[in-house]
Amino acid sequence: MKALAIAVAILTASAALAQSAPQGAELRRPPPPGRPMPQPPPPARNLAVVDRAEMNARMERLEKLLEEAEQRTDHRGDGRNKLRRAQETLDSLQQLLAEAPSAGSVYPTPAPQPLPPPTVPVVRPMPDGHFKRVNEAVAKETFVEDKMRVLTLAAGDNYFLISQVGQLMTHFSFSQDKLTVVRSLKPRILDPENGYQLYSAFSFSSDKKRLQEILAQR
Repeated sequence: MKALAIAVAILTASAALAQSAPQGAELRRPPPPGRPMPQPPPPARNLAVVDRAEMNARMERLEKLLEEAEQRTDHRGDGRNKLRRAQETLDSLQQLLAEAPSAGSVYPTPAPQPLPPPTVPVVRPMPDGHFKRVNEAVAKETFVEDKMRVLTLAAGDNYFLISQVGQLMTHFSFSQDKLTVVRSLKPRILDPENGYQLYSAFSFSSDKKRLQEILAQR
């Protein structure tokens, strides 16, 4: 019964607050003669989004409690008048909830935005400092197999320019070995269109033709 009385008091206080002036209203002096009375700005609406089904369920429970309280109360006018006002407040709240627009109509759901394109990784040639160390390591080796082993291991996931490939080729004496260098690094060459710069490393046309074929491979 105590909980019911608190609920009735809350509903009655809410109705009274809704009809009262907004808080924080300032007393205004009358305007000078000949000037119209300034109009106060319209009150701001304090909108809130609630679950309609949950609110209806709670108001139904409150309505049942009011009915039970009405059956238990005596027939004195004061008690019945309070219950009637509480019921009227509850009815007005139910009507307000029933007429309230859906959240989608007040705040339309924004259209889904397309996903941004995937980020393309930036590919750059081997930095000068790193390339200098690789170039020196290849030059220190004596045998071709060791030179190629160092070059393959040091290259890793790095990329090369034609000018860098040309410098590496200077550590190999035979054309076949130079072509092997180009063939090994071809997937990592960023500017194969500049491959003509390597032609001067070969003396025979057949080697230059083979170089062209290697650079044209995809």
